Amino acid sequence: MTRFFIPSSQINGNQVVLEGSDHHHLLNVLRKKVNDQIIVLDGKGQEFLVRITELSPLKAVGEIVELIDKPTEPRVRITLVQSLPKADKFEYILQKNTELGVARFQPIISERSTIRINEESRMKKWERWHKIIKEAAEQSGRKVIPELEMVQNWKDALPRLRSGLVLIPWEGEKTRSLKAVLEAEKVVPEEVSLIIGSEGGFSLEEVKEAQARGAIPVTLGPRILRTETAGLVAATAILYHYGELGY
Repeated sequence: MTRFFIPSSQINGNQVVLEGSDHHHLLNVLRKKVNDQIIVLDGKGQEFLVRITELSPLKAVGEIVELIDKPTEPRVRITLVQSLPKADKFEYILQKNTELGVARFQPIISERSTIRINEESRMKKWERWHKIIKEAAEQSGRKVIPELEMVQNWKDALPRLRSGLVLIPWEGEKTRSLKAVLEAEKVVPEEVSLIIGSEGGFSLEEVKEAQARGAIPVTLGPRILRTETAGLVAATAILYHYGELGY
């Protein structure tokens, strides 16, 4: 069943309106017709089965058939604080971690990041990245679109770390494992933040700065993981530990 995230303003009572790129995709790519059914989501956790009632060159109109009550969002909200890697690796990171269930993304520029983004291109990057997240959320059956913050420098991002469990996987940590930290938690945390370095990792000074803000350095094992792998592995382990992967 095709899924569309649309603004809640386009849902009025029992009527749903699809416009713009969603309308184009529905009409010209999927070739949907009147009486076909789709899934519509408001991005706030509401999911509806919708029957198309009208198709015009400018918009599609549908009526809500039923509210779908199927939980898909993890109890644990994971924020991925990701140092920007080279090329298009960050797009892969956004796509796969959205599929997994990560709730929020904070891209950062750290000391060893090789990429730099000027003010003019930040919004363009954000728009492209948000589109990738939206499409991944639609395809993977998410009920909400994960939050995407604007790119921030390391020094600016640290004070904005949310409360809860904050973890920084680091190759310099040799003894404290992710598993040990999770098992030491007495209750399931509502928020977990993962701070992931770029290709060159974090400097010792950055790790100390993170620790001063409450972050716990952990090891992900004896092998060095790529930046596009580390966050996905850590987030998977966290969701598995708290029973969010169906096991």
